[in-house]
Amino acid sequence: MTGSSTRQLSFPTFVLAAAALLTVPLAAQIKTTAPAPLPLFGKLGVSPLAVRQGVLGSCYFHASLAAVAKAAPETLRAAISTNPDGSYRVRFYDGPEETVFPEDVEFGRQHSYDRSEGGWVTVVMRAYAQRALRLSLVSEIKGSALIPAFVKPMALSFLDQSSLLLVAYDRAIRSVVSQDGDMDKAALKLKLAAQLSALGIPSTEAEMLGSFLEVQGFYDALALTVRQNGEVFGAYKSLGQGGIPVRVIETFLGKASAGLVKDNGPLMAQLRRMHAGGTALVASTGPTAPPPDPLVKTPGWFVGQHSYSLLDYDEMAQTVTARNPWGARPDPDGVVMLPLGTFLQSFESYSYSEPPAPKPTGQ
Repeated sequence: MTGSSTRQLSFPTFVLAAAALLTVPLAAQIKTTAPAPLPLFGKLGVSPLAVRQGVLGSCYFHASLAAVAKAAPETLRAAISTNPDGSYRVRFYDGPEETVFPEDVEFGRQHSYDRSEGGWVTVVMRAYAQRALRLSLVSEIKGSALIPAFVKPMALSFLDQSSLLLVAYDRAIRSVVSQDGDMDKAALKLKLAAQLSALGIPSTEAEMLGSFLEVQGFYDALALTVRQNGEVFGAYKSLGQGGIPVRVIETFLGKASAGLVKDNGPLMAQLRRMHAGGTALVASTGPTAPPPDPLVKTPGWFVGQHSYSLLDYDEMAQTVTARNPWGARPDPDGVVMLPLGTFLQSFESYSYSEPPAPKPTGQ
């Protein structure tokens, strides 16, 4: 009978443990121990120049967010609001909102996850991490053969209503993730139980919830999610960064796509759209620096296998303006103007926001 008690854990037990997350007011569950929060917006507001990457290899995230800030600053600003208890609410293009607490923002700043002006980028970074966890859990619940079909709507409804489970996971993962994005399953289970308990869930219920999720195989799915999005959880290196700019852009602007720089026709069309306004565009360099170009006023700008926000395209002058999310190289803001030929030699791929779908006639 060894191990049978775990495998016989019933779904109603999970529901009881999960329901406890919904019965205590958020303000009572989250103890605010962080110092006074950083102002949400600085003097640069929501703009590309306000975005500065921290010590993590999160260029894909910061470059994409800066591109969204360039294309649709008001959309991004409107996505963030402050709750009466001092927490933040972040709304996305679709799906549930995420709640981010001041101490989690302070944690990210203290550990240099983000160096942006104001706190808004760190808030969005934490919300994006929680959203990635939520989508992973939703996918596993929908695809699970162990959860009865009639129970799945209840589980999905719980995830839609609760931010606390995602906050607990986010905090637990940050405490156990390695610099390569890997996690120790046993350590994660213990940390998750501790975080749930800290959020007001009795230890017995917290252990039951953790055990249920382990039985269903959710930890394995979450481990993959964390490896694919490692930097937003505190790792230095994630797995499969190529598709992540698309996911970041579409999180706020709806549909996004990607292409290869060598396919010049589609790329030029997106550069023109970006210049016209409203299109977020991110490009990633290859591993090898281009030959020196005397027309580039800031030599040494190139960083291999790195994501840059694209800020403008001057078709008459045949130049592309890009920005390094470091906010440096080149100094002072990471902005470099490249001849089109140098740009085409330097970059391998790009990601861009698609135009919004037209509304049906009569609306």
